[in-house]
Amino acid sequence: MRLLVFGAGGHARSVIDAARTAGWEIAGVIGRPGDPDAVLGHPVTHDASGVEADGFVVAVGDNGRRRAAFEEHRARGLVPVTVVHPSAILGGNVEVGAGSFLAAGVVVNVNAGIGENAILNTGCSVDHDCVVGAHTLVGPGANLCGETVLGEGVLLGAGASVVPGASVGEWSVVGAGAAVTGDLPPRCVCAGVPARVLRLVE
Repeated sequence: MRLLVFGAGGHARSVIDAARTAGWEIAGVIGRPGDPDAVLGHPVTHDASGVEADGFVVAVGDNGRRRAAFEEHRARGLVPVTVVHPSAILGGNVEVGAGSFLAAGVVVNVNAGIGENAILNTGCSVDHDCVVGAHTLVGPGANLCGETVLGEGVLLGAGASVVPGASVGEWSVVGAGAAVTGDLPPRCVCAGVPARVLRLVE
């Protein structure tokens, strides 16, 4: 299976390494001006035309940029595929949306739902009956307890935790190490233990 990777930064290295470990062949890496000439030995180009691939993944950490690229390339008729590192553990009845990335050491427990184009980064855990929205990023070592909800486009920082039944509104940012103990509104920046809203964002 041949994979087309959009993105050539640090996150792309993680995605490419996981994809190769999972048995994917890297058909091409598409970057932007200023990106390195190669990623893990794969040449970086700026044009996907003519590249033959079975599917694509957007390997970009910024949620807004990743959503825009995902929607653009899918509208062009390309097929988004999910990359799952072989060390990730998925429970029964777990649904993972197209184009998502599950990094090394991720655990997703029973009945959880992961939206399309999401990132579950290294060693994070998503417990039973959680909902993780599309275009969301769950940072390394973050933990979602049972029945929590992350809205679309949420950035949950490294080592953050969300208690059972709590939620984070769409396109909000939760700082590293924060503890979400209730329901946070959409489009806010929050941090601390317990997490408090610092400001709202556009």
